[in-house]
Amino acid sequence: MSARDARRIRLGMLCFLASGIISAVGLPLRGPIVLPGENPELWAEVAQLSTHDLAWAILLPSLVIQMFGFIALYAFVKDTREDGLAFWGAMLSIAGNGLFLPSTGILAFADPVIARLVQAGTTEALAISSSGIESGVGGVILAASGLTLLAGSLLITLLLWRSPLLPRWTAIPYLAHALALTILAPLSYTIERAGGILLLIVTVAITLSVWKHTGSATGADVPG
Repeated sequence: MSARDARRIRLGMLCFLASGIISAVGLPLRGPIVLPGENPELWAEVAQLSTHDLAWAILLPSLVIQMFGFIALYAFVKDTREDGLAFWGAMLSIAGNGLFLPSTGILAFADPVIARLVQAGTTEALAISSSGIESGVGGVILAASGLTLLAGSLLITLLLWRSPLLPRWTAIPYLAHALALTILAPLSYTIERAGGILLLIVTVAITLSVWKHTGSATGADVPG
């Protein structure tokens, strides 16, 4: 591995680590996931939390910078026996994040305005948020995002389990975090926040491991 490649991988892994930190901090600020069609009152309260804007201001960039982390993780194990797992795990995870962005746009930008309209008596506005994440094209895209993320996470879990270059113990919490942030998130806010903490723990461990293995190529010391 050249020094240039090692530096690029390290930079990408810092993005991976940053996404873990942001998720752990942002999820408690955002509030629970509430479907507007099931509990309009609670949904409106969550959409108008004082921390709503701050939460999404950091969570949305987290989805983007995490993609660079997936690319760096693939680049790190490229040309090893786990090359295929890393490639498809990264591609599916990136696709899942990309498919999730339209839904987050509704949650972050549209829901607060819609909630104010609903509370003012314009209940018909509730259908805008519902159609964006619960039905129609929006519901299909959101479901595809969850399934794609889970598929990518499963492959990365196998990568973590099999690769001698990565800490094997991180495989189980990585899979657990993926379940907590996708199919289990609407069921329990506690589980979702635990998923954010697991992601933070895993990104710290993986980033430190990658930095350790790339240290000789860059001539730099391992951080911390």
